[in-house]
This record gives sequence, C-alpha cells and structure tokens, in this order.
Amino acid sequence: MARETFEKLAEDKKNTIIKGGITEFSGKSYSEASTDVITRNCGISKGILFHYFGSKKEFYVYCLEQALERLITELPEQEVNDFYEIIFYFMEEKFELCRKFNGEMRLVNMAARETNGQVFEQKNRVLAQYMIKTKKKSAKVMAKAVAALNLKESNTEKVTAALILYVGAIINKYLEIYKEMPDRFFERSEAIKAEIREYVDFMLYGVVKEDE
Repeated sequence: MARETFEKLAEDKKNTIIKGGITEFSGKSYSEASTDVITRNCGISKGILFHYFGSKKEFYVYCLEQALERLITELPEQEVNDFYEIIFYFMEEKFELCRKFNGEMRLVNMAARETNGQVFEQKNRVLAQYMIKTKKKSAKVMAKAVAALNLKESNTEKVTAALILYVGAIINKYLEIYKEMPDRFFERSEAIKAEIREYVDFMLYGVVKEDE
C-alpha cells in the first residue's frame, strides 16, 4: 500500500530517494548504513521513508532490486553477425552499464558480500533472480555467436554447448576482473579482445598436432 504511494511520486523525487539509498548502501555494510544519512541527503524525514517502505530492510531490498534492474537494461542492439563482434559487443554492453550505473554496481558487489542476518536470505533471493536473467541473456548471445560459425556437420549440438560453456567462462573471467573498474576495461579493451580471441582460437582450431 505505502509502496504504491511511493511509486506515484514524481520521477525526480523517486530518483532522489533511490539514489540516496544506493549511495549509502553501496559504500557501507547493511548494519553500518544510516537511514539518517539517507533521509538527510534526500531532504525527507525518516518517518516519510518508513511510511513508504516500512523498514530499513525493505528499503535496502528495494534499492538492490532497482540497482539490478538498471544493470540488466537492454541497450540498443547493433547489427553484428561475426562471431567475435557478437561476443565483444555483449561484453562492452555489460561494461557500459557498469560505467553508467557505477553506484548500482558497487551496491551489488556489497550485497554479494553482505552477511547480516536481517537481510541475508532476502538479498540472496534477489541476487539469484538476477543471475538467472543474466545467464539466460548470456546463453542467448552465445548461441547467436556460435550460429555465426561454420561448424562441422557432426555433433553440432554438442560443439555448440561446449563453445557456449567455454567462451562464457572466458568472458565471465574478464567481467569479474573489471567489474569494479569498467573504465579500466575500456582503456584496455583492444588488448583484452586480443587475449580473448587467443583463448577462443584454441577452442575453435585446436592445440593438438595431427599425426603426419
């Protein structure tokens, strides 16, 4: 009921309150984060905040949900049909969102490490739902990329599955390394792409010599 009242607020007012929560929760653990700081920065009373959300916990979970939604926003698609162009565009899309929503990314990272019993189970459920969505998106992208390859006729299904697992693991390695410093990813993007291409070429063209 009260949440519905919040959703009916003007967008700029809602965004100010959400930003205040994300800023505070992204820099501190749940127990250390202060609703006094949040409400002071938002220009509202604590009573108003709790009227909208009921408790600090519910507001924390709401901010986490908002952060995750922004980090899976669909950016405008580009018409790319080459195997490497498809997977590199997917990576750049992920990091562009991390750069655009840096506070949200930091909140998600903090939430992943959060151990406070008051929010532990609920935030894990929210994170699990996010992971399901991102895995589905990753699988869809990788399937499109693999479809652009001229695979051998035999065992196409197994080869596709193996490539999706292998390339997905490589991409996730770089996403993990640079998730808190997306600008550094863009600075090194060409070198990173070369490294990924080298890894993937091992899978595509093999590393074992054929018998002469």
